[in-house]
Amino acid sequence: MIRYALSTSAFVLLFGVAGAASANSLSTSGRPAGVQVQLPWPAPLAAQTITQSTSSTVTPGASISCNAGTPTFFHTDNSYYRAFTLSTFPVLTLPQFRVDTVSFGVETANDAAGVGQPVTVNLWRSSANPPTVATLTAVSSDNFTVPDSASGTIFAANIASQPVFTVATDILVVEIFTPSGQATSNSFFIGSNAGGQSGASFIRAATCSVNDITNLASIGFPNMHIVMSVSGNNQVPVSLQKFEID
Repeated sequence: MIRYALSTSAFVLLFGVAGAASANSLSTSGRPAGVQVQLPWPAPLAAQTITQSTSSTVTPGASISCNAGTPTFFHTDNSYYRAFTLSTFPVLTLPQFRVDTVSFGVETANDAAGVGQPVTVNLWRSSANPPTVATLTAVSSDNFTVPDSASGTIFAANIASQPVFTVATDILVVEIFTPSGQATSNSFFIGSNAGGQSGASFIRAATCSVNDITNLASIGFPNMHIVMSVSGNNQVPVSLQKFEID
């Protein structure tokens, strides 16, 4: 299997990123290539599901993270993103989209304590696509624990606040944040594949000199297509609905 690793020094050489060299680097999990299994999306809780993923396959060894490398692959802070310009999705025919669930692939979830991986799902509005940190406005933040048994599957994260977005104007950015697992011996890789996508996949990992939201293709990983879908209710605002009482 071809393994990828992009060290901090390589970023300095190739992209002119200033900063001291680090022992951490962007790399795959080191897992051997395995049998690919087509996994169904979890049933949406509401009317519509949007996705930029052509396939929901979680491919072993396809994803990178900023991590300590072999043999542990304990990760630093990593954020994975997709940006959804809602007006481009034909299924969203009504003015609003209420987000109920974010589903994302899990390639690897290993933690020494056996209590699961902490993951935060942040929802943002962006004034631009592709997004940067400066274009984001916070909408919601929910914490989850991804069990080790979720490796090779799709994890459904139910969003407690169920925020509402405007289909005509809003860009919904989903961030999957995994806090550093180096002190607790944790290794997490989000699920991805090379099966195609209708929008870019992004990463941010400051320890590996990826200081802003960055297209994975632009840093040498064009075939890491993050598996993600967003389920919710495509609806009419309450103020536009008509009620009649006899």
